[in-house]
Order: sequence, then C-alpha cells, then structure tokens
Amino acid sequence: MSQKNNKNNQESEFVEIFNYAGIKPTEKRIAIFKGLKMAGKALSPYDLVQYCKQNLGLTLPAVSIYRILDLLVAADLVHKLDTVNKYICCTHIDCHKPHPHTQFLICSLCQKVEEVHMPAELMAQLSAQIQSHGYQLNSPQFEFQGICTDCQALEEEAASNA
Repeated sequence: MSQKNNKNNQESEFVEIFNYAGIKPTEKRIAIFKGLKMAGKALSPYDLVQYCKQNLGLTLPAVSIYRILDLLVAADLVHKLDTVNKYICCTHIDCHKPHPHTQFLICSLCQKVEEVHMPAELMAQLSAQIQSHGYQLNSPQFEFQGICTDCQALEEEAASNA
C-alpha cells in the first residue's frame, strides 16, 4: 500500500473516531490527535507545537493546543497525566466503553506510558482505605513512576559491560 493511501486510511480512521465521540473532526484537532497517536509516548502541549510545526507544517499556538486537548480529554479520547503534565491517547478507543479505573505506568527514563485498568474490586478497597483516613478521591486515576522492561534491560546491559 502506498504511503499516501496509508495516510488517507489513517485520516479516515481518525475522522471516524471523532464522529463516534461526537467531535467535529477539524484539521487542527486531527493534527493534535495524530501527534499523540504517532509519538508512542506522552507529550506536553509544547511538544505538540513542535510536532505540528516539524511534521505537518502547521503552526498552532499553545493556547489552541490546550483547548483541543481539553476537548479530547472530555471526550475520553486522550488522557492527561497530571504528575508529568503531559497527554497520551487512550489505548482503548476502539472498544467504545468507559474505563473508570485507569492507571498509568510511566517510565521515568524513556517516558513511555502504559495504560492499564484496575479491577473494580481493588478500586473499592483503595477507596475504602482512603476514606477510612477521612479523605475522598478527586480522581480515580493513578499514575505510577517506574522503569519499563526495555530500560531495565538497557541498564542491566550497561551494568554488565561496566
């Protein structure tokens, strides 16, 4: 398949995703979504400014990107990672179901992010534990910093070569 056909198929897929979410698929919105989808890691709004400029020839002010990101987060197409102030595409867009108990594993070395879902029973236990201390959760989203398997392997290789 040619690169142009692949690009058109991808654009059609993004338009379909936006339509399903009830969002008008504008060029700028698709550009931001594409940037997040293609990056393979979480990006800040300023990373997206650079991505759009370098890869799409599109100059967008950061304030526009923030607005678009807010819209995409509200539609559950994108997640905001509060601990690192970056954004990532939802990896479960295709199943069209809400995922109320999301947790993110963030590699502190390469910034790769993995979205995983917490069982409802575990979330209930955590909520009970938190409430027993007089607190109430503002968000059921958890973000854990760690080192991914790829970076662990690189560290082990570097240690064995030292």
